[in-house]
Amino acid sequence: MKIAKTQLALAALISSLVLVGCDLRVSNLTSETVPENPSGNYDIRVMIEPSSTKVLADSIEPYIIIDGQGHPMQQSAMDPNVWEYEYRLPADRTQARYYFQIDYQIEKNQVATRRQEITDVQEFRLTDRYALTLDVERAPAGSRVGVVGRGFNDGDRIIVGDEPAETLVHSSNSLEFYVPSLPHGRDYPVQLVDSEGSMNVGTLRIDAGRIRVEPERISFTTGDRTTLVFRVPTEAPPGGLYVDVTTDVPESIIMPEVIIPGGSQTVNISVEGGRPGTGSLFIQKQGYEEVRIPVTVSAR
Repeated sequence: MKIAKTQLALAALISSLVLVGCDLRVSNLTSETVPENPSGNYDIRVMIEPSSTKVLADSIEPYIIIDGQGHPMQQSAMDPNVWEYEYRLPADRTQARYYFQIDYQIEKNQVATRRQEITDVQEFRLTDRYALTLDVERAPAGSRVGVVGRGFNDGDRIIVGDEPAETLVHSSNSLEFYVPSLPHGRDYPVQLVDSEGSMNVGTLRIDAGRIRVEPERISFTTGDRTTLVFRVPTEAPPGGLYVDVTTDVPESIIMPEVIIPGGSQTVNISVEGGRPGTGSLFIQKQGYEEVRIPVTVSAR
């Protein structure tokens, strides 16, 4: 194999997506930060797709140039467009630079011509701090979601979309966060942030939560009192969960704000009958289904 003479010391801008030439589309599938592992072996993967019908797909031969040596890459058994190389990082190093050289042929006027493409220099570095995954892919607002990883500390916080989430760090390998009240039915990026920066954890779909209210209908007289029980499916986050309650008969219903205390799933609210009237209570919280409670207040 003829190795390209591009010098690793003259590294070009490193990116996860590398576009080269007009015949091939090349995507580096290797993250710039890689979790450290005890074996010291790391998989470097690249996707190579012909972007021209002139390319003879069977002629594609990718090589990884790393530590000044060229190594042929192996075609993935899962995807013929993905190529892999298992690299053993020397024990005294925490990063590596490399680039891809791709030999291939194009056919023009029934004549095969050899070509070669060379990518920009890429880099990966080891990290002893990473977030592997969320323990679920979807959850309703207010529920607790776990994150497994390494190197967590008390200053870590989770951001869902653009919304900070209440975060509980249990250990250096485990934390949880409360799904914030965001519009449901959407996917949100989840990031782990601290004073040093941020890293992607995954994507979470927020489903509609439901606040249960008992009783489901109120009928009493002016001056009487009754109790409404508000219940959520999971513990409220530290600081409590505020629930917006409105009514179309404000002179008929006298009640305080509804806040489910942190760590609790329920709260009891005393409601007093005011002027006679018929209407509804509307229980609303972003990320939750709206609940309607019919209300009738009769005269004494």
